[in-house]
Amino acid sequence: MEHHAVAPPEPSRLAATVQSIIAARDHCFLVAEMDGVGEARHLVGMCALVFSISTWSASPVCELQDVVVNGEHRREDVGRGLITAAEETARARGCSRLFLLAESWNLGAHSFYRSLGMSEKTCLYFERDLTASSAG
Repeated sequence: MEHHAVAPPEPSRLAATVQSIIAARDHCFLVAEMDGVGEARHLVGMCALVFSISTWSASPVCELQDVVVNGEHRREDVGRGLITAAEETARARGCSRLFLLAESWNLGAHSFYRSLGMSEKTCLYFERDLTASSAG
């Protein structure tokens, strides 16, 4: 997360957040596993889906967040499989759009998403840190 200029959350806070997402109806995780030694399986990728209703689309939509693939397993179709599963999940929930954000400097991700037929939209992303001690 540091390469995104974001400090990772404390492990206990992250664990509580993951539990909240698992329990929520409007969020879900998709995971990719591979066979390991013996019968063990290990996690090689994941993404999060956030479902909402868009006034812009006048329909349910799905935001794809945190697409992560272990570096050792990149270029093995793990990411492609996650995004395909995300699209199938979104369609099954009646969503009209699947969208995501990518850092402007992450050119490899841009190429990957384009190779999957995703359309690039040009916009600026604005945010305010609500945890900051001073109001802005």
